[in-house]
Amino acid sequence: MTFDNLDISLTEFGQRVVEEMQNQLFENKSVGTGDLARSIQSTVKALPNDQGEQLQVSLLWYGELLEDGGPARRAGRMPPVLPIENWIKRKKIPVPAKFKSPKSFAFAIAYSIKKKGVERYPEKPFIMESIKNAAANFGTDAITEALEKDIIINLNDAATSAGGIVT
Repeated sequence: MTFDNLDISLTEFGQRVVEEMQNQLFENKSVGTGDLARSIQSTVKALPNDQGEQLQVSLLWYGELLEDGGPARRAGRMPPVLPIENWIKRKKIPVPAKFKSPKSFAFAIAYSIKKKGVERYPEKPFIMESIKNAAANFGTDAITEALEKDIIINLNDAATSAGGIVT
């Protein structure tokens, strides 16, 4: 069996989902470097044993943390300083006068996290919202129509190869 029409329809729907997810990230003000938005990709995979097609959307691991909210961090261990320093520079956070450099400021933040921990950060849902928006705007009708066409084509091919006459 072939599902060429379904492949095309799912690919188009996947692209709409990717665009929606990227837009939602910007609307949620969840974009720092843009790496997460650039990482979002969709692919259509054939299911085993001719069971159909599947749309898969992949993104960097921390997208799920944004969707569900990030975990709290208990006091006890100091996080790495370099990511905090890079964050300070990227966000152009002014370094207080009592610190000599962004590195020493980042160290102080990391040490504070070690002493106090951090609270759970809030959810910024964008994955499920994007899928719902894409389904509402693009519509699932196009996917249904594509599948119907493929089923008719496959049935006609099977009937023809069995010696039947399709009218």
